[in-house]
Amino acid sequence: MKKEVFGVCKDGRTASLYTIANKNGMMAKISDFGGVIVSLFVPDKDGVMTDVVLGFDTFAEYQENPPFLGAAIGRCGNRIVRGIFTLDDVTYRLACNNGVNHLHGGPVGFDKKLWNAVQIAENSLALTLFSPDGDQGYPGNLVACVTYTITDDNALVLKYRGMSDKKTIFNMTNHSYFNLAGQDSDSILDQELMINADKMATVDENVSATGEMIDVTDTPFDFRRPKKIGADMGADHLQIKYVGGFDHHFDLNKNGDPAAQSYCAESGIAMAMYTDCPGVQLYTGNFLEDGMPLKGGKKASKHRAFCLETQFAPDAVNRPQFISPVIDAGQCGEYETRYVFSVGAPWKK
Repeated sequence: MKKEVFGVCKDGRTASLYTIANKNGMMAKISDFGGVIVSLFVPDKDGVMTDVVLGFDTFAEYQENPPFLGAAIGRCGNRIVRGIFTLDDVTYRLACNNGVNHLHGGPVGFDKKLWNAVQIAENSLALTLFSPDGDQGYPGNLVACVTYTITDDNALVLKYRGMSDKKTIFNMTNHSYFNLAGQDSDSILDQELMINADKMATVDENVSATGEMIDVTDTPFDFRRPKKIGADMGADHLQIKYVGGFDHHFDLNKNGDPAAQSYCAESGIAMAMYTDCPGVQLYTGNFLEDGMPLKGGKKASKHRAFCLETQFAPDAVNRPQFISPVIDAGQCGEYETRYVFSVGAPWKK
């Protein structure tokens, strides 16, 4: 494993960049700051190693990182409506950093923290973080761990574990922005996607969860068969209009099939995703700031990449109809997501 200095944090501590790889040459560059996946190189149809995630060139940009590029998200991915929830008759109020909502753990979430890194093997890195009681308003002293492993079947495996001394929320995810044509490509609209879900969660005009799940049949949200990501992007549907594309949670079917599959005909790169999380948030980069600098002198633009953020449903802590993201004191919350890369359309194999 290669370790190098990535930059100096605002508090003077040094952040590092780690490189992990498998025997096939698949490689990831991961920082202990924010747990960010800076680069992820996988082979295309010609065997050329292609970086399939967006990122920045400099550490300073990751210290700001308003779109959460590649970041480890916690304690709670997605939005908590008005930043309020109640556990055991105690009401907690979190910082609202996304309009009226609390988003991705707050203004100083796990993506803004320096984690403790330990090399497990040449192909695996473990990051651990202590989040004190009251951090961003959350109860309990929480120890969180995320392990990144690249396996010899060309999978990036993320394992999350968390334990607290008080009942709290533990709903981590990763916010990598994928472009299977390579991070130099400027659009994902022609790339194909399948999501193994019959239902999706609706939002209101503030992108706040309504608590309602609707059937995807005969809607732009039906990805049960492969279609281009951009096929229904301009549909006359209120949910599309609210967010300028897709930024919605899908309730995953647990039938043994991949949770999601995607494919780029241009590069030949396919990605299958497996998870034991209840759902996945599809986000199509609707709010990527035009002109924001990216790696290699590229510039950000709307719909340049897509995210598949495995997690519990948005605002699930306040919605008893959804699977709860709450862990009890002393309980170990753990879940896993695998992104498996190959060449060729996965649904033709």
